[in-house]
Amino acid sequence: MKKLHIAVLFAWLILPAAFAQSLIIPETREYKVLLDISKFSSAQKCCELFRDLFEKVADDHGFPTKRTDRLSPDREICFIDTPEFDLNKSGFLLRLRAEKINISKVEKLLQPTDDAELTLKFRAESIETAIIAPVESEERYGSKVSAETDVVVKSAAPISIFSRSCGITDFGSTPASIEELLKYYPRLALAGLNGSHKLKVVNDIVIIEQRLLQGSIEFGRKKSKSLFSIWYKKGESKPMLAEFSFKIKTKSYIAQNVENSQNRVDNFFVDLISRSKPFTSQDQTKTGMVYQYQSED
Repeated sequence: MKKLHIAVLFAWLILPAAFAQSLIIPETREYKVLLDISKFSSAQKCCELFRDLFEKVADDHGFPTKRTDRLSPDREICFIDTPEFDLNKSGFLLRLRAEKINISKVEKLLQPTDDAELTLKFRAESIETAIIAPVESEERYGSKVSAETDVVVKSAAPISIFSRSCGITDFGSTPASIEELLKYYPRLALAGLNGSHKLKVVNDIVIIEQRLLQGSIEFGRKKSKSLFSIWYKKGESKPMLAEFSFKIKTKSYIAQNVENSQNRVDNFFVDLISRSKPFTSQDQTKTGMVYQYQSED
């Protein structure tokens, strides 16, 4: 981690000021609530009751909502790391997402379907650190790097976690070591990770994700979709967790020039969390539950 911080600081110092300033505002700002579905008869019941509360709090803050129940096709997700979680401990997440993901019982190799997407993400509480994290893919993939802000509430205050990520497709075989991963993401070498360390599915957990578009909420003249994500461990019928979220496109929202607009949304979200204590989970993140320790998701 120390090596990464030194590299990040050096990169930040040599970046042109105009370029650095252009990166300060992430493209999206996503508000997330992790729900404790164990308190309810089913994940569906938990989501129904939480949706009622969400609409009530939104109305109290003058934000119109609209219901639109629509299921998206299920997809499968797993996280890949070394047995000692070298990537995660250095602030990185490596996610594989596809329609189907199988793990070879003999060789423990991943066998995703052809639509698979591999994403390297770096997360930090400091935007200056996150926006220059070395997540760029090798040039031949031509993949766009994106930046976003996740908002959660801790101690009755909104906390922002900043991330920078790059996803690639048509990448061939899933990397089985840090050395192989560097062929896809060569700048990751700045993190100083041991190239010989093998990669595996974190805790051998493959997730089946169900996504329910709950509807929308209107902030000013812009509408934001709100949805539930329900995670199941592959092979199990009991859901592992549920998360509620809504996302705003930062630049288009700021362009509305609504007085104290972000403060209004943040205040609404803090109030929502305050009133939703019977619903919320003590775990901080979905990824933290997969890693099975408190992780910076």
